[in-house]
Amino acid sequence: MKYYPPRFLFRRFELVRRIAPGGTFLEVGPGSFNLTKDLLKLFNDGVVVDFNEEVRRTFDLLSRAERSDLSLVISDFNSFESTETFSAIIACEVLEHIEDEAEFLRHAYYLLGKRGQLVLSVPARRKFWSVHDEGVGHLRRYEKKELREFLKEQGFINVNIISYGFPFVNILRLPRIILAKKQHIRNSRLTTIQQTKESGLSQYRVMAGAFGLICNKYTIAPLSLLASFFNKCDFSNGYIVIAEK
Repeated sequence: MKYYPPRFLFRRFELVRRIAPGGTFLEVGPGSFNLTKDLLKLFNDGVVVDFNEEVRRTFDLLSRAERSDLSLVISDFNSFESTETFSAIIACEVLEHIEDEAEFLRHAYYLLGKRGQLVLSVPARRKFWSVHDEGVGHLRRYEKKELREFLKEQGFINVNIISYGFPFVNILRLPRIILAKKQHIRNSRLTTIQQTKESGLSQYRVMAGAFGLICNKYTIAPLSLLASFFNKCDFSNGYIVIAEK
């Protein structure tokens, strides 16, 4: 059974039950396309945008049926143009890498159809800043109140922010920091853009095989359900955002 990073699985649990199905979705930064596959079950088709050319290799590994319902665009999101609008725009673990986050959100607002959903996941709370953030090219972590107001300033309404995965994603923070310290010397030689490219793909290369038997969407589901009782508390080091145009 395929291995998925635990943090992704906690995030996925909340996302798939909150995203409203629709026509066409746009995903920014698909990484290893794990969430993309779930999105294809909720929408008629989709567009994935990433500025990393290496993503094309992963796209080519998708099934023919999956590729037929997807369009891959290698581009910076802010430069991406479309003649159609989208039912939802999804950007998981992306916004914290963007230097001009206001421009990113304004462009997302422009591309969304009426009552379209903006779906984000971002690292939470400045107090959790660590060497891991530096190593993967994060520019910031977010506070819930400030993030909600920032989204409203860009025109979004019905902004809902949850703190997902507590306490489990917080517990997982320690091994992430330990690993980040080991990788610090190598990553320090990379530019922020190179770190961002690596962060989208490298976390899926490390573990597979037997780890998939103990860490998959079925084994994590009961823990995710338990964690959902803390969604309204501001305890987690990760946020999920659902907002509307």
